[in-house]
Amino acid sequence: MSGLPEELRLYLAEHGVEVVGSRRIDHGTQYRLVRGGEEATLNVYDTGRVLEGGRATGLRELLRGWRESRQGGPARRVRGSAAPGPNPLPRIGIDEAGKGEYLGPLVVAGVRLSGAGDDLRLRELGVRDSKALGAERVRRLARAVVEELGGEAVRVISLAPREYGRRREEAGGNVNRLLAELNLEIVRSLAREGVRAVVVDSFGERARSYIEGGLPPGLRLEVRPRAEDDVAVAAASVLARARYLEEMEALSRRVGVELPRGSSERALEVARRVYEERGEEGLAEVAKLHFATTERVRQPAGEQRRGGITS
Repeated sequence: MSGLPEELRLYLAEHGVEVVGSRRIDHGTQYRLVRGGEEATLNVYDTGRVLEGGRATGLRELLRGWRESRQGGPARRVRGSAAPGPNPLPRIGIDEAGKGEYLGPLVVAGVRLSGAGDDLRLRELGVRDSKALGAERVRRLARAVVEELGGEAVRVISLAPREYGRRREEAGGNVNRLLAELNLEIVRSLAREGVRAVVVDSFGERARSYIEGGLPPGLRLEVRPRAEDDVAVAAASVLARARYLEEMEALSRRVGVELPRGSSERALEVARRVYEERGEEGLAEVAKLHFATTERVRQPAGEQRRGGITS
């Protein structure tokens, strides 16, 4: 990743993003980036300005989050929130981490805000979408959110890969249905008298239909893309990512190798090493086996090259 700003290079590595090509453009360099099946471009100009491009994907949103957190607007404002004051709506915000990651758990977190006071305190802490933050900042913010709101106002559910696989099968093999079930578990545990809404980042075309019928009476559901511009959802994203990082570290210690994020070639390499040393049972301990990556892991590297296997 030579030529990239050091802070950006570390950020991309941390999020499992690979640089697969680059070319010179007017007054800068354009990089082609991949993470799993997602692609994006990143223009890094000689002035230091950075601009992402490509189709609307989670990877492009990740890049935009970094750019806006470093180059676009006040550092202590949640991205996209231009409201003149704190949001007084008593609500629950929910977000997840690990859904698109081959290695590690699926984590879903929820945060309950009682009104404008809670909203303002989270803004003052600097809470924003976790995709715009480095790992250490996420950990510190997660602790601060719990201290500020109290443990009874947050809920985090983490499914280790084995449990994730079991729950996914029980949900008919549908990850989005499983996510909806976890969302509802969190809502039921956090719902209190006075809470009026649930705000969820959209995780699939049928997300609303999966959740809506199971909500407690009197709660309005808001499902939309980029819901992290609501500080309640942003706080949930911080808690989810902090737990994901914690679980990844624990799994790494258990298998004796650092588990990378994403579905990059590095993730494939590490997963194959776990498979060769520990077999199918060992792989099931660290990986979401329904991903297409599993077939590549089971196939020896030499045969992959000869057969042209792709993810």
